[in-house]
Amino acid sequence: MSRVKTSKNFPKTALRLLGFFVALFSAGIGIGGGTIFVSTFISIFKFDFKQAAATSLATIIPITFVGAVSHLFIFPNPPSGKYFLVFIPMCVIGTIIGSKYIHKWNNQWLKWIFAVFLLIASLRILKFVDFPFLMFSNLNEISWAHEALFIMAFGIIIGIIATWLGIGCGLLIVPFFVIVMNFNMHQAICLSLTTMFFLSQSATLMHHKLANLNFKVFKALFLPSLAGAVTGSAISGLLPGFYLKQVFGIILMMIAFTYLLQPTLKAIKTHKEKRDALYKEI
Repeated sequence: MSRVKTSKNFPKTALRLLGFFVALFSAGIGIGGGTIFVSTFISIFKFDFKQAAATSLATIIPITFVGAVSHLFIFPNPPSGKYFLVFIPMCVIGTIIGSKYIHKWNNQWLKWIFAVFLLIASLRILKFVDFPFLMFSNLNEISWAHEALFIMAFGIIIGIIATWLGIGCGLLIVPFFVIVMNFNMHQAICLSLTTMFFLSQSATLMHHKLANLNFKVFKALFLPSLAGAVTGSAISGLLPGFYLKQVFGIILMMIAFTYLLQPTLKAIKTHKEKRDALYKEI
């Protein structure tokens, strides 16, 4: 199996700025920044999808570590430990399952499903539309046994998606625990960042075994990401949960539309290229 080539000279200043600002933003609202990293690695640095996913997951590790520690020990009223003990191991198991089938799945379909979920979640968080048939907000009022089974199933799905798309899945974890489990925003961010720390390590290890990780880019991103995560966590502590929720909802909607528009824009570009090629032949 061939190793990822690292001889290309990537602009270190651009990488450092990318790492800092993505980490600042991500640690502040409880996401790992994978969606931004993956799209940037592919569009600007011309990575293939699997290499972009692996490098993104590795970079998420320091971001989520700083964010998780900050929210666990600085903010009051963190989530009950039982949620960490049930949810995190299932996410790790999901990454193992996902790595076994990563070559057999059409990522474009997964992106589309992912985008639809983000759009629904954003509308629900911003309270533009209510989806009572899709979002059951009182799940935490049922027995713990049933609640735990539901959380475990969701955790496995999260782990699989993280491995396939190269994201920490905070965009899914935070809405789930805010909308379905009725957590407040700071509790959801705390659980999301802690989960992503372990999840990203597991998924990165799986990608490393598949020789997808670009160490050169990861090393350039590591320290700026740490600095950005510290700054983002401090800013998050100054913002009330209501404003964090609104910002998060808007970001979800923007990312959802980006994922939904990508196939359309790609189809238009392909059609234009075919048309230009046909005119040249004529």
